[in-house]
Amino acid sequence: MNTPTAGGSGTSRGSSLPILRVGNDELELAFLPTVGARLISLRVGGAELLWRNPDHLDDDLGTVLPRDQWPPLDGTMGSWANLGGSKTWPAPQGWSGPDEWPGPPDPVLDSGDWRPEVLRTPDAATVVTFTSPEDPRTGLRVERRFEIPAAGTAFRQRITFRCVADHPVRWAPWEVCQVDTAMFAGHDEPDAGVWVGVTGCHEPSALVRLDGEIAVGDPADGRRRVEVADVIAKVGFTDADGTIEVVRPDGAGLRWTYHVAPGAYPDGGCAAEIWMQYPAAGPVPGGLWPTARLLELEALAPLTTLDPGQELAFEIGWSTWGPAAP
Repeated sequence: MNTPTAGGSGTSRGSSLPILRVGNDELELAFLPTVGARLISLRVGGAELLWRNPDHLDDDLGTVLPRDQWPPLDGTMGSWANLGGSKTWPAPQGWSGPDEWPGPPDPVLDSGDWRPEVLRTPDAATVVTFTSPEDPRTGLRVERRFEIPAAGTAFRQRITFRCVADHPVRWAPWEVCQVDTAMFAGHDEPDAGVWVGVTGCHEPSALVRLDGEIAVGDPADGRRRVEVADVIAKVGFTDADGTIEVVRPDGAGLRWTYHVAPGAYPDGGCAAEIWMQYPAAGPVPGGLWPTARLLELEALAPLTTLDPGQELAFEIGWSTWGPAAP
């Protein structure tokens, strides 16, 4: 049975972060409404599938570092409180002009206080919807809607961008999900790794190379295997078919499915991207200091021009499973 529950301290920005939990007997999701409505925990079969920052939250989602002790946002990556989980951002990312989103950090969409609403459907599913404040920088109001069925370990997400500016804006919905890769260290199971579905043989795009480069295998049966390794880099796929999957060495994992619509995509046409990092000795260019082993699954919709009041929706299907039996 779905059981929406709340925890924390309302919408306070003080010592503890409010948590909204929903789920069923097989699946549990937890969100942080006051930190960009990010999905901060996804548990199935007793296993946590997402990465979260232990410097900020403990295993029970208790607050380790109070929010009033987070570094003030100064526009640099070094001031970003990367709590982890899965969140929605606007693309393209960049710092060169008003047509790029200069985050994270960001005080509204990434770390703002979003309004939650929880409903029960006639078939006993739970629908939780988060609505962002109006963001003057992008001209957007963003909605994150999750529908969790009464049973099973799959659920659906719908992202909606609404133009609240008095002029047209052009953005692409961008979901970014952080997954812990510490378990991969020292393991080389052939069934473990990351797979990106592709429609052809386009060469993957090396988007970021700060320390090494992400190794991607040749296409086989309509997908490419991405090697999990100690690199700080990002790769994109211009022929992505809308499936991304990660399988851990213990057999647990998750899969995204989404529609790759025709159109222009950010980063040279990439509808799917993978970021990977490991603990670095110090800050890398841009001010980010990776301190954990993790990867990011990133799904993007096409860049779309929205007139005032116009909306754009992007849906992702989540399939999840727990560890394999011993």
